[in-house]
Amino acid sequence: MEYFNQNLFHVIKNGKSGFINNKGDVVIDFEFDGASSFSEGLARIFVEEKVGFIDTKGNIVIEPKFDSALGFSEGLSVVTIGDNQGYIDTKGNIAVKPSFYQANNFENGIALIREDIISESSFIDRQGNIILSGKNFAVSKYSDGLINCSENGNWGHISLEGNFVIPAIYKYTREFSEGKAAVSPKKDITGKPNKKNLYGFINKQNEMIIPPTLQGSDIFFSEGLCAVWNNGYGYIDDIGNLIIPYDFELGEHFNEGLAVFKPKGKNKKYGYIDKAGHIIVEPIFTSADDFENGFASVVTGENYNQYKYGIIDKKGNYIWEPTR
Repeated sequence: MEYFNQNLFHVIKNGKSGFINNKGDVVIDFEFDGASSFSEGLARIFVEEKVGFIDTKGNIVIEPKFDSALGFSEGLSVVTIGDNQGYIDTKGNIAVKPSFYQANNFENGIALIREDIISESSFIDRQGNIILSGKNFAVSKYSDGLINCSENGNWGHISLEGNFVIPAIYKYTREFSEGKAAVSPKKDITGKPNKKNLYGFINKQNEMIIPPTLQGSDIFFSEGLCAVWNNGYGYIDDIGNLIIPYDFELGEHFNEGLAVFKPKGKNKKYGYIDKAGHIIVEPIFTSADDFENGFASVVTGENYNQYKYGIIDKKGNYIWEPTR
């Protein structure tokens, strides 16, 4: 699902992609085979199975010549040419030669890549130089200055220099967010083996600030809350207090004060709740995105052949009625 930028939103009409402003007015006409939302002033467009980029006026600034591409992050985009991935800058120049089996967006100045199908993942700098390798980075992420990674089957967190700041003593770890990281210790709070893989949260001093009693959790805190599971989804605050009861079939992270949710019961649609757990937008959508800049993309329809795509505001009002 996609994120918004520049207050221009990707919409579809008669199978073609264009863009509207926050009043619902068409500002870039429906002339592309596909498109994505804007990131860093550019949006991907698809023309005859090739990918390029347009600016906010609809001008093509990078010709559609790539087999695939990701949105720009920190001035670079992952592009695919044949079987290889690399990076281009916002003018379409090759910044890092496409030579990787897999590449990911840059975050905080580094990116996770795999050189070939059998190699381990590594982190590179903006020039494509490998700065960290030789460790298990399969589900790792650089966040809050640390990287979660494993050593000999145990998990901890390392610095950019590759040194363990938080020792590899956990069954599992997640990345840091808002100063906390979800971890699954080898023993539960009774001192017995943690067979249920219960989670808690540590701070950067490796202190357990939320006890490992959670059956499951979101991978990060967002806007002071984290989704957790106990026969349903609820939300805890940053000291572990249950703020929103376990009332939902699904609860996603908060963005701009609202979170996507799915109610328990027969209704399998999605809506939005606020930080008190109140339903702000009724669950009537087949799928729903996070809010960005006050608006969100939603999908209606019971199956793929019936899907229609719309844009709503924070009250659930359409600024673009669902179309396909």
